[in-house]
Amino acid sequence: MPPYRVIALGDSLTYGYPFGKNLSWVKLAEQELRIPFLNQGVNGDTFREMLRRLTIDVLDLKPEFCIVLGGANDVYQGMAVALMQSNLSKIASLLKKNKIKPLLGLSPPLRDEVFEKELGKFRRWVKRFAKDHRFVAVDFYSPFLDSKKKRLLPSCLEDGVHPSLKGYQSMAKAAVEVLQHQFTVSRKGKSPKIFQIVK
Repeated sequence: MPPYRVIALGDSLTYGYPFGKNLSWVKLAEQELRIPFLNQGVNGDTFREMLRRLTIDVLDLKPEFCIVLGGANDVYQGMAVALMQSNLSKIASLLKKNKIKPLLGLSPPLRDEVFEKELGKFRRWVKRFAKDHRFVAVDFYSPFLDSKKKRLLPSCLEDGVHPSLKGYQSMAKAAVEVLQHQFTVSRKGKSPKIFQIVK
């Protein structure tokens, strides 16, 4: 078994900003599942940067799973949704080629409505992409909304972009639920569900 069974590839939302890696959703999920995770979140990263460092930060380490989460920096930098789609598609393809299971994160919402509109387009594409390619999606989005799934819960965001401690706890729960299911599938030697989103 590889030293890190799960690697999280992402930006500051994976890193755990502004609290640091020890309070990130990655660390919280690691503590809950009691298996080794590696946090490869880099503040400010777009999918383009993640693609550039994919070999060193993920492929060479040969984890069983890689959770990929990003998009906020892309939209803030004005990158086209089509470019975001292309870069994430390349990341997922390389992971699969290297026998690493991609788990694609649905980004938490942004408070700014203009940027959230663009991120929402990408988020919907990720759901379709996961379904079409038999990948698993991790819903980091819904836990940030109220029970009717319409309004952003202010308590889940620290500054309009980055999660609060409560937000990171919700993200950890979403990741844990998906991974627990995937571990069960792996032990039984069955194929995973074609499309799975855990809320």
